[in-house]
Amino acid sequence: MRSSGPLSVAIIGLGPRGLSVLERLILRLRARGGTPVTIWAVDPVEHGSGRVWRSGQPEWLAANATAGELTAHSPDNPLLPGDEPYSLAEWSANELAPDDYPSRARYGTYLHEFFQRLCRLAPEGVCVRPILGRAIGLFRAAQGLRLRIDDGGPDLHVDKAVLTTGHSALEPDETELAFRRHADRHGLRCLGPGIAAELPLDEIPAGGTVAVRGLGLTFYDVVRSLTTGRGGRFERDADGTLRYHASGREPHIVAGSRSGLPFLARAQVHRPELAPDPVLLTEERVAALRARATAERGSPKLDFAAEAEPLLWAEVEHAYYRCTLRLRDGHSAVEAFTEAFGATADDAGELDPRRKGKVLAAFGLGDVPPLRPELLARPFAGRTFGSPVEFRAELRRLLAEDVETSKLGPEGSPVKAALEMMRTLRPALPGIVDFGGLLPKSQEDFLTRFAPANFLLSAGPPVEHVEQLVSLVDAGLVEVAGPRAQFSCGDGCFAVESPDVAGSRREARVLLDARAPAPDLSRDRDPLLRQLLADGMISEYVNVDPATGERFATGGLAVTDSPFHVLDARGEADPDLYALGVVTQNTRWFTQVGTGRPGQDSPFRRDADAIAQDVLGEAA
Repeated sequence: MRSSGPLSVAIIGLGPRGLSVLERLILRLRARGGTPVTIWAVDPVEHGSGRVWRSGQPEWLAANATAGELTAHSPDNPLLPGDEPYSLAEWSANELAPDDYPSRARYGTYLHEFFQRLCRLAPEGVCVRPILGRAIGLFRAAQGLRLRIDDGGPDLHVDKAVLTTGHSALEPDETELAFRRHADRHGLRCLGPGIAAELPLDEIPAGGTVAVRGLGLTFYDVVRSLTTGRGGRFERDADGTLRYHASGREPHIVAGSRSGLPFLARAQVHRPELAPDPVLLTEERVAALRARATAERGSPKLDFAAEAEPLLWAEVEHAYYRCTLRLRDGHSAVEAFTEAFGATADDAGELDPRRKGKVLAAFGLGDVPPLRPELLARPFAGRTFGSPVEFRAELRRLLAEDVETSKLGPEGSPVKAALEMMRTLRPALPGIVDFGGLLPKSQEDFLTRFAPANFLLSAGPPVEHVEQLVSLVDAGLVEVAGPRAQFSCGDGCFAVESPDVAGSRREARVLLDARAPAPDLSRDRDPLLRQLLADGMISEYVNVDPATGERFATGGLAVTDSPFHVLDARGEADPDLYALGVVTQNTRWFTQVGTGRPGQDSPFRRDADAIAQDVLGEAA
């Protein structure tokens, strides 16, 4: 039961997700007028930008989306300057071109300024109260909730609270603990996991060797911090080759992962455009798949690999062939090809390979080498190399080729058009996988197999970062051990090697974990989440197949469908507590996204608006 006084709302975590909720509250309150509301905006780092995007981090840490693609504004926000979607590029007053990749600090400044602007635009009677502190407790009170902050002040009494807490650290697992114990015994260092801006990278000595676990975006951040961040510089030779000039303060970096392949570059996007509608992976076909699953298995849950993934890869193939056709014949035949290719799957989602072959032949594409996404993501699978030199040559070839195709962009490279389609299809996947949309074993397979490959191929860094990595490999400062990399405790050191690359073993005195940790509510170190879980006010989402009883504990926080009330230990929805974003990852998918596209409606905006509507008690 809430008090009869003015409504009091706490947004806990003011990164992009919390900022979006604040925007929707302000817009709705301006539209209705005359409603007294206090909004407590709680963040331990910086309001608007939060931890990941905070404005004080080094300029060499960059976003992997362009300035023309990033915005904090909803497309229906009437408070925009002028009539244009207010992107980061527009905010920068022409200092950033739409296809520039901004630093995270620059985007953080934009987000922080937007937060300040929203505070000023709050209507009469609405007060936004920023608190720079960490929420460490939230308790049920006689009326509403009692919120404790670590700033030493009195508890706050609020009617509603929204958890948009973002990324947080996990308690170390047994492998991590073993590495730390080994480090303590031998005077070594273990760093991470975490974001590069928060890691004590200055403690890594120049000239020493650091072993890095993971080849994703954090790996690129670490590499840039230990090279450019230490005074090194990149210059082009007369022939256009990029060369690295060392400062002498760099360490030697040896890295590895399961694939042995660093994240590929995001295609250079010259014209951010509205995403095309899927032609095969449609809502109607997914509904037909669910109807068939219900009839055959007694549950609408899908087997992703067997039922939905073929349609997704067919969409990616369509983008590949469509780009090839356009480069050959111009735009004249493209739409007819799309219509014909869309008919290669029936209404129930069954693909007909013979029909696809006939379509390709009819449009002169029968001789085009087929796209093999699994080979793009795992190019070294089943291969062995006689030496690190042999592996390095093959890795360099693949990365240099990736740089060239990325510079062509999705308009000029069929491969990059296909991979950009993977990125474009992300909004379609939550409708398939969220809230137990997959069979339990299939969800586990999706998260451990498909999702990492998807990120490797389509969520990579700007192309210049991959080109710089090639030059660092050439300079001998960065070495990739190889596929199926193994990290272990050596004799007074850490060791990394690949069983597929002869002679690849390297020893290091520093081990850095650059992997993105999978969500695990039971191991989360955030004091607020730990307290809420211990008190039974929140719970972990467990995917259960009602037909077989099979279970998969996802690690994500359990919430209802929109407007995303948390589910307590009894499985009951809390009417006063909501959760959105990273904390719900694996209950929902791809909640890490921290922006919408300028001028486009998106789940990012709709999710925040649904919470704002429910918080204010407005009818749908």
